Amino acid sequence: MKIKAPGLRIIKTFFAVTLAMLISSYRPGEGLPFYSAIAAIICLKSDVEGSRDIGKNRIIGTMLGGLCGLIYLLIVPANTLPKAFELILISFLSSIIIWIMSMANKPKAISIMAIVFLSITINHGKEANLPFLFAFNRTFDTMIGVISAILVNWSDFAFREKYKNKNNL
Repeated sequence: MKIKAPGLRIIKTFFAVTLAMLISSYRPGEGLPFYSAIAAIICLKSDVEGSRDIGKNRIIGTMLGGLCGLIYLLIVPANTLPKAFELILISFLSSIIIWIMSMANKPKAISIMAIVFLSITINHGKEANLPFLFAFNRTFDTMIGVISAILVNWSDFAFREKYKNKNNL
């Protein structure tokens, strides 16, 4: 194995994940840095072209996944279904919302939407005394990661533009 210096995407991922986890850790409420870090990793891309478009789609996906997760928690109270049936139901519903997003021609929003939905309905949905608060916190943590990735990508783009303009004079 050849050892080489980390590339720009790895460095940007470090900054985005660090920023997301710190904000999530110190924000008011019940922040879970894990969800912010996942979103930052997923949303940070190697190129900065189309960063706004990707960011907008990721935000849409996060909001819709959070809303769908909240609706699920409100309709299906904790511990009312057998576990196997509930997992099959969640899988089915995630397929339905993916299909709807696909028909809405939002392919760049699909993955984050499904991840937010699953994180709300599977990982800790049964711990939530207040489904709205739980869904809001998970959606907010994901949004922190998405915005951190957008900011890191944007600042990289701004740095490159400034450097390019400075050297082209």
